Amino acid sequence: MKKFLSVLMLLCVFVLSGCGDGKSPKKVDDADSGSDVSDSAPADTEPADTSSEEDNFDPANSGYTVEFNIIDIEMMGQGQSMAIGYFMKTAREDLEEVEVEDVTLDTCVMGESSPRVPSCTSKADCAPEQECVPEYNNGQPIENSEHCETPGRESLDVGPVEIAGFNDGPYTFAFEPGDQLYKINGTGDGSIDRSIIAYDTEYTISADDLIPEDLKSLSAKFTMPPALSLIEPVMVEGGMFGKAVEIDNTKPITFKWESNGGKGYIDITIMAAQSLANVVSVTCKVKDDGEFTVPEEFTSQLVFGGGGDGMMDQMLGMMNMITMDRHSEAPITGDGISSGRVSSEQLVMISVVPAGSIVPEPEPEPDPDGDIVPDNEVEPDEDPAPDSDTPDAEITPVEPEPEGE
Repeated sequence: MKKFLSVLMLLCVFVLSGCGDGKSPKKVDDADSGSDVSDSAPADTEPADTSSEEDNFDPANSGYTVEFNIIDIEMMGQGQSMAIGYFMKTAREDLEEVEVEDVTLDTCVMGESSPRVPSCTSKADCAPEQECVPEYNNGQPIENSEHCETPGRESLDVGPVEIAGFNDGPYTFAFEPGDQLYKINGTGDGSIDRSIIAYDTEYTISADDLIPEDLKSLSAKFTMPPALSLIEPVMVEGGMFGKAVEIDNTKPITFKWESNGGKGYIDITIMAAQSLANVVSVTCKVKDDGEFTVPEEFTSQLVFGGGGDGMMDQMLGMMNMITMDRHSEAPITGDGISSGRVSSEQLVMISVVPAGSIVPEPEPEPDPDGDIVPDNEVEPDEDPAPDSDTPDAEITPVEPEPEGE
């Protein structure tokens, strides 16, 4: 399998929530905006039995799940972008609503996520066609990640899909059998030139006359947000990657970035590694309006290690970083599509150093005449020696004085 799959798996774990599972997380509605509740219903009414609804799912006639992702990453000043997609037969888990905790915007928490709770303990907790399996990270099962999943699913080639909105587009995406993913022209590793991404632009996805008899067409409209970039704190020269943000953990820190006009939210995470065994992080979920201040009660808990030339210092320096993550998505619809979405992920990763750890180069001092003389240069003499190409000046001999006079 190509090396790109490793990159994709890494992105799935750290960037794309639910990559490959085809689920579209849905926010849990408040009680006053949910389904109607009868005033006459007793307070201790048992939850409705949903087994009949689950029995309506037919694995042999389930429809299709489709997902396309545009991923734009800037890591320590280096950019990497991808555009990929896939089609699968819909599994039961694709249609399950995923409860997402209703987090108040413009708030921060220590750590990145709450402890996980398994959704099953054995196959008996799952539907007949499902297995109770954990998620994996680098080949090792993740604790408490057990969930019901349909085994043996494969990515399908259903015919070409056109995406318009890119610069110099539209582009045709086709199935690439090596990685079993949809890519531009069905070739390459999924990487795209960042210059073709059009920001703050509406994209359209369309396909007609697809191969399966029960999937003839699809369509979607999706707006790519403005390019995500940090404005403040201003990055300074220095650090392991050439540029970094200095953070004073005795003060609040204000972030300013290119906003999405207040639409949606972004996650700002600051990670500080004092040692390999002592890594803390603060994550703030903030309205995407371009400015947010992390309170001192959180910044004071960030202790940054590293700063030296040793191998351990370099490892800690690589772990100290700011991550800004903006996610947006829209549905893909069409006859035969049971679950579909197109999404974008903009990820900016910036190196962090503690305030005062970067010593600026001293400015050269001007000479008395007001000209700046670099340290590695010597002021020329007022009367420099003649150049070798200059003719020698005529020398007049001096006659000796006569003796005895």
